[in-house]
Amino acid sequence: MTESEVTRRWVLRGGAAVGAVALAGCIGRESDDDDDTGDDDSGAGDEDEPGTYEVWATDQGTNTIYIYEGTEGGDEFELLEEIDTTEETDGQVPHMVHFSSDYAYAAVACTAGQRTLVYRTEDKELVGDIETGAGSHFAGFTPEDDAIIVDVIGESEIVKVDANLEDEAFDIDEVIAIDESIDGLTEQEGAPICHSYDRNGRSIHTLGPSYNNAGIVVIDHEDFSVDTAIPGEEVPTNCGTMPHPTEDKFYLTAGLPTPTDDDGEPLEGEEGVGDYYVLDTENGATDVIHEESSRGVDAHGFWFTTDGEELWVLNRETNDGVVIDPETDEVIEEIDAFGPNQPEDPENTADRDAPDILWASPDGEWMFATLRGPAPLSGDPHAATGVTPGVAILNTETKEIETVLEPDPIDEYSEEEIEAAQAGEPDAPAIPDFHAVGVRPVGDWDIDVGTPPFN
Repeated sequence: MTESEVTRRWVLRGGAAVGAVALAGCIGRESDDDDDTGDDDSGAGDEDEPGTYEVWATDQGTNTIYIYEGTEGGDEFELLEEIDTTEETDGQVPHMVHFSSDYAYAAVACTAGQRTLVYRTEDKELVGDIETGAGSHFAGFTPEDDAIIVDVIGESEIVKVDANLEDEAFDIDEVIAIDESIDGLTEQEGAPICHSYDRNGRSIHTLGPSYNNAGIVVIDHEDFSVDTAIPGEEVPTNCGTMPHPTEDKFYLTAGLPTPTDDDGEPLEGEEGVGDYYVLDTENGATDVIHEESSRGVDAHGFWFTTDGEELWVLNRETNDGVVIDPETDEVIEEIDAFGPNQPEDPENTADRDAPDILWASPDGEWMFATLRGPAPLSGDPHAATGVTPGVAILNTETKEIETVLEPDPIDEYSEEEIEAAQAGEPDAPAIPDFHAVGVRPVGDWDIDVGTPPFN
């Protein structure tokens, strides 16, 4: 089964999760207005009260966003709230999360729900529900926060949603169809997957979802049109997008799970792909200036440490990754595991965790990595099937796992329930499947590198 077929499968399967058992009530918290964050030389809180931040984790298996509170310099995380994305709207399979520049709003793309949800972050209220199309994969605010740009797989479109945050009003403004009619693309390239912005104000979108229909589309936002398109034959990037914080460079990941037969067994002699690319974007260029292996299979999510000195890249299938020096763009260190389940036998994928998306804490202490469950709703099952669904917390200095947040422990599900979910049976229970994570600083923080776009 190709990754494109898998994508269609999870768009359909998402509907089965809605009728699952309801989750327990959330833990209450006081409003952010009651927090006294103050100011000091560090820029986060005052001398007596450290700054706080929120970790938003999307469980697309149960249509839930879990929100934890972290404290500056601390290693404990309190579950503050649970958002059921289907409570007020048809928000099935919350896939990705992105914040406005002031972190006052969160955009959540829901693939099976065919929509983008907008939450006011202070009180976690739903203020926007926009039908952006089948397979709405990533929704991100523009640098000016005046629009939300959505990569829509099922429609093969890039959708621009006008965002009036003052009135909390959201309406679809323009749509660009991505197909072979665009100069530079062929019938081989796929649909928009993810995007971010270069320092010229252009958004750079990867195409996919498979490595075999990868490519790049660059959008000029002055007139919302295609500026440049690069076929996958030249640059086969199909996942992550990340600008350099201060230079005219742009990073992209390219991943292909190990090819398998109809029974999910690896094909002899076939190998997967784990690569990353660096573009020179100065004066509107899109030239590849560096390409290197991620030292594993299925390169996927990546994120900068808060000081901007390291760019971490993870490999979903092999549960490992690398650290890139953003000055030289070369690998300077390898990360052994993002999830605690990492068998010694590299052929043993059944007992291995599958990490997906990364995000750093504002105090620079931690890197958060989502871990997929045993019944993933997106991605190639061979690469995306994990053991422990939740959020792993890694120490940015040691590169070791500190703990794993498991708000809905997989041990509470029977083997029969998991197998039913894996088979897509109509009456199967919803099984946790953590895909995205986002970190929201609360109060005043002095952060060198926060949330892209950085311009």
